[in-house]
Amino acid sequence: MTGRAFSVALLGFALLGLTGCGHGNIRSVASYNAPPPPKVRHPLFDPYAHYGSAPAVWQPALASRQGTIVKPNDPVDQGDRPDYEGAKWGIDHLTARAGTF
Repeated sequence: MTGRAFSVALLGFALLGLTGCGHGNIRSVASYNAPPPPKVRHPLFDPYAHYGSAPAVWQPALASRQGTIVKPNDPVDQGDRPDYEGAKWGIDHLTARAGTF
C-alpha cells in the first residue's frame, strides 16, 4: 500500500468513525425527561425518620480461608440479590477445583 493510499484509507476510517456522532443519541439537558422514581415497597419505611432511629446492628466483615472478604448477610439489601458467590463460575468453586500437576 502506498503512502497516498494509506492516508486516504486512514482519512476514510476517521470520517467513518465521526459519522457516529451525527446521530441523535446525544440530547440536551432540557429535553431529558426522567421517569418517576418507583414506589417504596416496605410499609414501615419512613424517609423522614431521625438519624439512628433504625434498629440496625453492625457486623464486621470477615475473611474466608481463600483470603477474600465476606460481607455479612443483610436481608434488607441482599434479599433479591442473585447468589453470585454460590454460582458455578464463582471464585469459591474455582479454588475448590484447583489442584496440583
